[in-house]
Amino acid sequence: MKSISILLPAFLLLGTGCQRKLSGTEIKENLEKAMSGYLRKQQRPGVPPLKFEMVDVAYFEDENNYLCDFKVKLYRPDGSDTTGTISSKVSKDFSTVSKR
Repeated sequence: MKSISILLPAFLLLGTGCQRKLSGTEIKENLEKAMSGYLRKQQRPGVPPLKFEMVDVAYFEDENNYLCDFKVKLYRPDGSDTTGTISSKVSKDFSTVSKR
């Protein structure tokens, strides 16, 4: 009985303390979602919204962040479009996006 009271909390700590490692595809999807949300928040009010499409993302995993280069296709309200690259830093939990 005493061993159960010691082993049960130990197993619970081990089971909840480990995070699942994301695959490369999952990381790319989460990075694209984070950048899309960031770009939507950066649009100015009163101006027709810009539409954009994430074409690709190249990333490097740092200690606390992902250093990313996003290839983005931007569609303007006048019908023209352009493709460009945005360099940014995204936190490991995908909640914070900042310029690099």
